[in-house]
Amino acid sequence: MKLGDHSSSTTPCASGVPQWSVLGPLLFTAYVSPVGELIESHGVSCHQFPDDTHLLVAMNVTDAGPALERLANCSTAVRLWFLRNDLQLNTDKSEIVIIGTAPQLRSAANIREVEVAGSRLHGYKKQPAG
Repeated sequence: MKLGDHSSSTTPCASGVPQWSVLGPLLFTAYVSPVGELIESHGVSCHQFPDDTHLLVAMNVTDAGPALERLANCSTAVRLWFLRNDLQLNTDKSEIVIIGTAPQLRSAANIREVEVAGSRLHGYKKQPAG
């Protein structure tokens, strides 16, 4: 970085994007964009942000098994993709939110844990649709 006659020392960057780079967020987004196709190949929808990805599955609360299995398989595949591409998925920051009507949420009360990227998540939030 240079400001007037002053400049900081340089360090070679063999991989990744230098911290505080103006292009950093754009390059990172381009780098992880293949994850969206991987997610959709598992029948899961997603919203991607520069540093966050939301996985979305619709489920029938009377038979949530298939949807939860798709979510588990998809999140494990995403975790493996991250590992192969020198990234890390932080399951400690992962959350589950179930959104539905009051009757749907009562039906979903028997869902005690959800597997995400090989970790079991407990104590998720349930919110009525509104």
